[in-house]
Amino acid sequence: MSAAVITTLIPASNDSTAAIARYSDGYRAAEAVVTFSETVRFGGIFLGGVVLVGAIVEFILSPAERYGFPVVFVSLIACAVLLVLISQILGMGLHGQGQLLKAALDSDVNSSPFLSNAQRVRAMSLRKQPPVPKCIPVWTE
Repeated sequence: MSAAVITTLIPASNDSTAAIARYSDGYRAAEAVVTFSETVRFGGIFLGGVVLVGAIVEFILSPAERYGFPVVFVSLIACAVLLVLISQILGMGLHGQGQLLKAALDSDVNSSPFLSNAQRVRAMSLRKQPPVPKCIPVWTE
């Protein structure tokens, strides 16, 4: 008969530290996508506001259009609304992609056989929450 050989994984091996680094880079990339999506959304709101202010200034300074239909004013208002809507749609799409990337990474880290629980926590950058202080009632008379 032959003896069975049991191999164990060393939790601090080079393979697992490389996996942690790879997962951490993935989380950084996902967070960059989410941050960029917020920038697109807020940038669209800002630019829409600038176009709206420009439309109001154009309406005030253009006396020729006060007596007729203000074509430029309405066009600028429509452009501002479209700019905000398009930026919101693009921002939501990018935000969803970033969240999907985070969810896929969470699944990969959770199911990785090369990582221990402590390494999974480190790869996901989960921090231990501080304990809630207990309030002791103090009676004063």
